[in-house]
Amino acid sequence: MSNWIVLVCLILLACTVCGRVATMLGQSRVIGEIVAGILLGPTVLGTWFPQVSEKVLTPDSMEVVRALGELGLIMLMVEVPWHAAGVGQRRGGQLAPVLIASLGTVLSFSLGCFIGAWSKTSIAPEQPYWSYVIFCGVALSVTALPVLASIIQEHPGIDGQAGRLALSAAVYTDVFAWFALALVLTLQFGGTVGLSDSVFKVAGLAVYAGLMLLVVRPWLKKRIVHSTLGERSRVGVALAYCLASAQVTAMLGFHQAIGAVMAAYVFHDLCSMEQAWRRWIGRFGHLFLIPIFFASTGIQVSLGAFTEPSLWLWLLLFLLGGTVGKVLGSYIAARASGLKPKVSIEVGVLMNTKGLVELVVLGVGLQAGILSESSYSILLILALVSTVLTNPLIALLSWWSRKSVPAFRVSSNTDV
Repeated sequence: MSNWIVLVCLILLACTVCGRVATMLGQSRVIGEIVAGILLGPTVLGTWFPQVSEKVLTPDSMEVVRALGELGLIMLMVEVPWHAAGVGQRRGGQLAPVLIASLGTVLSFSLGCFIGAWSKTSIAPEQPYWSYVIFCGVALSVTALPVLASIIQEHPGIDGQAGRLALSAAVYTDVFAWFALALVLTLQFGGTVGLSDSVFKVAGLAVYAGLMLLVVRPWLKKRIVHSTLGERSRVGVALAYCLASAQVTAMLGFHQAIGAVMAAYVFHDLCSMEQAWRRWIGRFGHLFLIPIFFASTGIQVSLGAFTEPSLWLWLLLFLLGGTVGKVLGSYIAARASGLKPKVSIEVGVLMNTKGLVELVVLGVGLQAGILSESSYSILLILALVSTVLTNPLIALLSWWSRKSVPAFRVSSNTDV
């Protein structure tokens, strides 16, 4: 049996077990799948079973795993517009979500850039300065919309208003993350092939996005009404379109995920495409390809570097900076919008949830050479910890709220 087949089977088995354990512990399945990758990586399997690791984690087998993971990522990116559309249908006023997203993003982004500049010589000495610094700001300021939606659906103690506002604000944060990622890649190209070529590539990306949204989407919307294609054929065309769009953005020098998201926004609300996609492709992707993507992000983490105390210090600083920036900024914005303190705190905690977007951004940063292995490991663990802490913190807030309400009522009756 080929090494890559063995590795894929090991990954799927580990993802199934670790994902089940994560859900039993009240966490997202994504957390378990990333942990499965860490267990199969150099930190655990490579340390305790080096002979097995050398036979399985060969360069050829890892190339296959990365290719399957990239395909899973593209399929996952296709679902992003559906999450955003669902939120858009539920939200009411626009001012509060925009204010929450803006202030939380600005504060966490600023702290991320400051800590990134401070940590540059220690954990990323060979990386380009501005690309790395801005990337750290982006990594600390993103919010994972799909993971956040899953947490809100699964946790009954979350205030309904806090959940709706957090989901709405996360849509705007996602938009910022993709634009900021394109900016970071532009700076990266500017340091290698020249600023003029970078500007040309960004202009090409803007032209391509405009053509898809202003030309292709209206044309497709008219054609699909009169189309005689069956459901499977439409899904097949949509998949081919996403793969082609991903390849176009890759040729422009940007990540394939950006092209997949652009293509998804073209057809996501046409002719019941969401139900058709989930029926014919989405289920297979979530069972097979998407777990491979999350596990592959964990395999690339090297915890052996954390034997140096300085890396633990940087991890703590990044964690504090990201948490304080996102929670405090979102809290201030929510209070300014007229929300109660308890609801405002819940919004801040929910907005601090990392996950899908963070993993995509970190993967792009590692592939583009913006992150070193040490900085990648630090930021990935930060994403895991911030996501893991969401459920316990929400439960703690709910417990505190239940405990404080009776006391408040007793004191009120005494005063009267």
